Amino acid sequence: MSLETELAKFWQWASMTPQTYNEERGLGEWEIDYPGWEALYKAADEVIEQLNKEFNHDLAQQLVYALAINNESGTILQKVNDKLESMLRFVRKAIFSDQPQARWQIAELLGNTEVEDREKLLVNLFNRDKDKYVIRRALMSLEKVNHTKAAEFAKNYVRDPDPFMKLVAKEIIKKKV
Repeated sequence: MSLETELAKFWQWASMTPQTYNEERGLGEWEIDYPGWEALYKAADEVIEQLNKEFNHDLAQQLVYALAINNESGTILQKVNDKLESMLRFVRKAIFSDQPQARWQIAELLGNTEVEDREKLLVNLFNRDKDKYVIRRALMSLEKVNHTKAAEFAKNYVRDPDPFMKLVAKEIIKKKV
């Protein structure tokens, strides 16, 4: 069983591709109805084992796709957090991916897990991402890593048209460390 095969089964079931997923997924949550999660989880475990032996960009990209489509349950994220021994290269791969559902989860991971240069990675994600949800999650994680820096960034969003971004920004600014 390979992760590539299991992902192909998911894309066929969803009638999508990794390239169309972001535009066509709607509000999500339908992904949890996929009947093949157990096989996909096992294949993801195998990829993590392989990445622990030697980093491979193609396998890491497959794991990014698995992370993206598993955004509701967070099982793949937990597996990455628990089992991937050297996360930095995978984290970078996910941050620079075209999958916002993977990027926001990596922002979450960086807020809760020691990863080399995590503050710098969060700032990079925060500064370059166009997806408001990813930015919001990166800001919330940055607040856990460096409250002062997060409060400075948050000042730019207190009048944001997105009410959730505005709320997060105000909460970060008023929080005392």
